[in-house]
Amino acid sequence: MRRRRVRWRGAVAAALVLAVAGVWNRSAALVLGAAIPLVFVAYGTLSTVDSPADLAVSRTVEPTPAPPGRPVTVTLTATNEGDRTLSDLRLVDGVPDDLQVVDGSPRAGTTLDPGESRTVEYTVVARRGEYDFAPPRARLRSGGVGMVATADPRPSGDERLVCRLDADAPPLAERGDDFVGRLTADRPGRGVQFHSTREYRHGDAADRIDWRGYAQRGELATVEYERRVSTTVVVVLDARERNRVAAGPGRPTAVERSAYAAVRTVTALVRAGHDVGLAVVGRSASGPGGLDWIEPGAGSDHRSRLTAAVERAVEVDADTPVDATYQFRKVAELAGPRAQLLLVSPLLDGLPVEAVETWGSLGRARTVVSPDVVSATTVGGRLDGVRRRTRLARCQSTGARTVDWRRGTPLALALEYALAVEARRSAGTAGGGA
Repeated sequence: MRRRRVRWRGAVAAALVLAVAGVWNRSAALVLGAAIPLVFVAYGTLSTVDSPADLAVSRTVEPTPAPPGRPVTVTLTATNEGDRTLSDLRLVDGVPDDLQVVDGSPRAGTTLDPGESRTVEYTVVARRGEYDFAPPRARLRSGGVGMVATADPRPSGDERLVCRLDADAPPLAERGDDFVGRLTADRPGRGVQFHSTREYRHGDAADRIDWRGYAQRGELATVEYERRVSTTVVVVLDARERNRVAAGPGRPTAVERSAYAAVRTVTALVRAGHDVGLAVVGRSASGPGGLDWIEPGAGSDHRSRLTAAVERAVEVDADTPVDATYQFRKVAELAGPRAQLLLVSPLLDGLPVEAVETWGSLGRARTVVSPDVVSATTVGGRLDGVRRRTRLARCQSTGARTVDWRRGTPLALALEYALAVEARRSAGTAGGGA
């Protein structure tokens, strides 16, 4: 679309004033001076603008799908495919309203020679859902700025950002010994990772004899390995209404971040062959105690049911009163005495800490994974951060294993500490046993 802008009104007025003054005063200099602003008027009127039709645009969104909170890089490339220079080009990408640009800018101003390209790169933070990008707005102006041509070229490449809780969760088929959540017993046995050596006993297999030690010391010894065991883990997701807050505009809420951690945890444990259950606290559901409760189980179908329950937890619930204190107590009753409890909570108040203390008094093995959603850019945010870390320390003082999942830290690294339960503890809580 092209349109002409009426500019230089002041120049026309100045030319008229100078011309009238020159005639009135019989001054040739003033009459000639009136021609100067008229030159600008003529230039703006006669100048033309090229068509944006020769502008080719492509867009890449990386990564997509992305988990909540992941920085996503958007790259917009504009190329002049015509044979004329596109001067004074203004380009603005169509960023979805619900996404916040945290780095770079979706705007650019440039001049493109034939065959030349210009790239615009910016970063947004992924939030759960699907977001469609609008076509970018391209605007060309003539040299005199009297003509403006505007177009919304449809870009090639990516047009949508998809954010899912299981965006980077590995498939169950990818089983391996490098899994971060494997559980080991304090009693050694057969395996692949070295545990210790003991005195040789008659009948020990030859492939378990420490032949290197025998060559050095002349004494037979048997190599023991870490013995992997299966167990039952109940993941407890804190999805209370007070946790539906974010660190800033366009960022995922604490519930979204916790839900993502829960999905990754569930996937990791199921891949390792453990029985995994789920309890969602803070929502009114039809399960026991008003919980959204899924009995511990294993397999890909069970993982799908767990993921679906976590997805439901992210949705905004109706204004139904929920007794979260009772739900936390009910979790320990439903899980059974041999199950480990893994709480995923931002710890924005003291109720989850009280639940961890209660579970500890019942002799339960506990792990707390806490995503950091507190803003550190304000005095109030820094104070909230201190309170949150204090609650983490309280959980740890009860004997629970705690993981502070801070922004910028890969979740897989945080889960390595959360799920690699201490060898001294796992043997006593293993559901599958030796």
